[in-house]
Amino acid sequence: GLSVASFYAALKTKWEELDYHVNDNWDCGSDHARYWEKEWMNRTFLFLGGLRDEFESIRSQILNCDVIPGIEDVYARVESEEQRRQVMQIDPSHGNGPSAFVSRSSVSGPRPVRRCTHCHKSGHFVDFCWDLHPEKRLVRGRPPSSRRGSLVQDSTQSGSSSGEKSRLSPDQIKELQAYISRLSTTSEDTSTSDGA
Repeated sequence: GLSVASFYAALKTKWEELDYHVNDNWDCGSDHARYWEKEWMNRTFLFLGGLRDEFESIRSQILNCDVIPGIEDVYARVESEEQRRQVMQIDPSHGNGPSAFVSRSSVSGPRPVRRCTHCHKSGHFVDFCWDLHPEKRLVRGRPPSSRRGSLVQDSTQSGSSSGEKSRLSPDQIKELQAYISRLSTTSEDTSTSDGA
C-alpha cells in the first residue's frame, strides 16, 4: 500500500542498517568490488520483486534489458511510471485506463435539431447555410481553405487525360467570380472598419 518513494525509502533504510554491520575486512579489492556489485544487483531484484502488480510492465521492461540498470536508475523509472499513472488516473483495479474517447456532453438523450432560419432545412443554422455562405461548403471532403484549388482540380479531373489543357465550365467560372467578389467585399469591409 506504500507509494514507490516510501517503499524505496524503507528498503534503503534497512540496507543502510545492514551495511553498518558488514565486516569490511577484505583481503582482495576485486572481491570486495564483486561483492558489492552482486549485493546491489540483489537489492535491485528485491526492490522490483516488492512492487505491486500494477508495475508488472515496467518491471518486465527493466528485467528484459541486456544490462540491468543500477538501483537508482530502476527507482527513477518506476517512480516515473507511478507519477504517469497518477496523472493519467489509471486505476489498476479496473484493469484498464481512462477511455480514449471523450464525450462532448454529459447530458444524454437526443441532440437538439438544428434548423436554418434562411432555407428552413434541418441540420445546420443560418451561420452555416450554404445558400448564404457557399465558401463553407466542403468539396469532396476538403475543408474550405482548399476550396480555390478544388476548382482547378475538378476541371482537370473532368478533362481528358491526353495532356490537353482543360477549361473551366461556365458554372465553375460563375462560382469563381462569386468567390472573388465575396473576397473583395470582405476586404473592403475590413478596410472600412479599420479606418473607423
